[in-house]
Amino acid sequence: MKRVAYGGESFITSDEAAEALLAFAAAAAMSEVAEVIAVPSVRDDGAMVVVELVIGPSSELITYPVDSRFAEPDTRSSTAALRARASELISSNPHATGGPIQGQDLDSINLDSSDLDYQ
Repeated sequence: MKRVAYGGESFITSDEAAEALLAFAAAAAMSEVAEVIAVPSVRDDGAMVVVELVIGPSSELITYPVDSRFAEPDTRSSTAALRARASELISSNPHATGGPIQGQDLDSINLDSSDLDYQ
Protein backbone atom coordinates (compact mmCIF):
# COMPACT_ATOMS: atom_id res chain seq x y z
CA MET A 1 0.00 0.00 0.00
CA LYS A 2 0.99 3.63 -0.30
CA ARG A 3 0.52 6.71 1.81
CA VAL A 4 -0.63 9.73 -0.17
CA ALA A 5 0.19 13.14 1.24
CA TYR A 6 -1.95 16.03 0.08
CA GLY A 7 -2.87 19.38 1.55
CA GLY A 8 -1.11 18.78 4.86
CA GLU A 9 -2.94 15.48 5.45
CA SER A 10 -2.31 11.93 4.34
CA PHE A 11 -4.12 8.66 3.78
CA ILE A 12 -3.29 5.06 2.88
CA THR A 13 -4.63 3.39 -0.25
CA SER A 14 -3.65 0.64 -2.68
CA ASP A 15 -0.57 0.98 -4.86
CA GLU A 16 -2.80 0.99 -7.94
CA ALA A 17 -5.03 3.78 -6.61
CA ALA A 18 -2.04 5.92 -5.65
CA GLU A 19 -0.51 5.48 -9.11
CA ALA A 20 -3.85 6.26 -10.82
CA LEU A 21 -4.25 9.33 -8.62
CA LEU A 22 -0.83 10.63 -9.68
CA ALA A 23 -1.63 9.99 -13.34
CA PHE A 24 -4.94 11.80 -12.98
CA ALA A 25 -3.30 14.75 -11.19
CA ALA A 26 -0.75 15.08 -14.00
CA ALA A 27 -3.50 14.90 -16.65
CA ALA A 28 -5.59 17.47 -14.78
CA ALA A 29 -2.61 19.81 -14.57
CA MET A 30 -1.82 19.49 -18.27
CA SER A 31 -5.48 20.01 -19.16
CA GLU A 32 -6.00 22.86 -16.70
CA VAL A 33 -9.07 21.30 -15.08
CA ALA A 34 -10.07 20.67 -11.48
CA GLU A 35 -12.31 17.87 -10.31
CA VAL A 36 -13.47 16.28 -7.07
CA ILE A 37 -12.44 12.65 -6.89
CA ALA A 38 -13.01 9.92 -4.32
CA VAL A 39 -10.39 7.37 -3.27
CA PRO A 40 -11.12 4.39 -1.01
CA SER A 41 -8.57 4.29 1.78
CA VAL A 42 -7.83 2.82 5.17
CA ARG A 43 -7.39 4.97 8.25
CA ASP A 44 -4.54 4.42 10.67
CA ASP A 45 -6.98 2.54 12.96
CA GLY A 46 -7.96 0.14 10.13
CA ALA A 47 -11.35 1.63 9.31
CA MET A 48 -12.23 1.82 5.62
CA VAL A 49 -13.14 5.33 4.47
CA VAL A 50 -13.50 7.23 1.23
CA VAL A 51 -11.25 10.27 0.93
CA GLU A 52 -12.48 13.08 -1.32
CA LEU A 53 -9.97 15.45 -2.90
CA VAL A 54 -10.06 18.37 -5.26
CA ILE A 55 -7.40 17.72 -7.85
CA GLY A 56 -6.45 20.50 -10.25
CA PRO A 57 -3.59 22.21 -12.04
CA SER A 58 -1.67 23.10 -8.88
CA SER A 59 -2.25 19.92 -6.86
CA GLU A 60 0.86 18.65 -5.13
CA LEU A 61 0.79 14.98 -4.21
CA ILE A 62 3.41 12.75 -2.69
CA THR A 63 3.13 8.97 -2.47
CA TYR A 64 5.38 6.53 -0.73
CA PRO A 65 5.19 2.85 0.22
CA VAL A 66 4.05 1.89 3.70
CA ASP A 67 3.57 -1.34 5.59
CA SER A 68 0.13 -1.82 7.11
CA ARG A 69 -1.33 -4.62 9.15
CA PHE A 70 -4.79 -3.74 7.82
CA ALA A 71 -6.54 -5.06 4.73
CA GLU A 72 -6.09 -3.13 1.54
CA PRO A 73 -9.17 -1.18 0.44
CA ASP A 74 -10.97 -2.32 -2.70
CA THR A 75 -9.94 0.37 -5.18
CA ARG A 76 -10.62 -1.46 -8.45
CA SER A 77 -13.56 0.64 -9.64
CA SER A 78 -12.13 3.99 -8.50
CA THR A 79 -8.75 3.15 -10.05
CA ALA A 80 -10.39 2.23 -13.35
CA ALA A 81 -12.41 5.45 -13.29
CA LEU A 82 -9.34 7.58 -12.52
CA ARG A 83 -7.30 5.97 -15.28
CA ALA A 84 -10.16 6.38 -17.77
CA ARG A 85 -10.65 10.04 -16.86
CA ALA A 86 -6.88 10.71 -17.06
CA SER A 87 -6.79 9.09 -20.49
CA GLU A 88 -9.79 11.17 -21.58
CA LEU A 89 -8.15 14.39 -20.42
CA ILE A 90 -4.89 13.60 -22.18
CA SER A 91 -6.56 12.56 -25.43
CA SER A 92 -8.68 15.73 -25.49
CA ASN A 93 -5.63 17.97 -25.02
CA PRO A 94 -3.24 18.02 -27.98
CA HIS A 95 -0.45 19.46 -25.81
CA ALA A 96 -0.69 16.83 -23.08
CA THR A 97 1.66 13.90 -23.43
CA GLY A 98 1.46 12.42 -19.95
CA GLY A 99 5.08 11.35 -20.15
CA PRO A 100 8.16 12.43 -18.30
CA ILE A 101 9.89 15.62 -19.29
CA GLN A 102 12.89 14.81 -21.45
CA GLY A 103 16.09 16.65 -20.69
CA GLN A 104 19.66 16.66 -21.84
CA ASP A 105 22.43 14.89 -20.01
CA LEU A 106 24.29 17.68 -18.22
CA ASP A 107 27.63 15.94 -18.82
CA SER A 108 27.15 16.41 -22.57
CA ILE A 109 26.73 20.18 -22.37
CA ASN A 110 29.78 22.27 -23.21
CA LEU A 111 29.89 25.11 -20.70
CA ASP A 112 32.68 26.99 -22.47
CA SER A 113 31.77 30.68 -22.01
CA SER A 114 32.39 31.37 -25.69
CA ASP A 115 29.33 29.23 -26.46
CA LEU A 116 27.03 31.17 -24.16
CA ASP A 117 24.87 33.98 -25.44
CA TYR A 118 24.66 36.83 -22.93
CA GLN A 119 22.04 39.29 -24.11
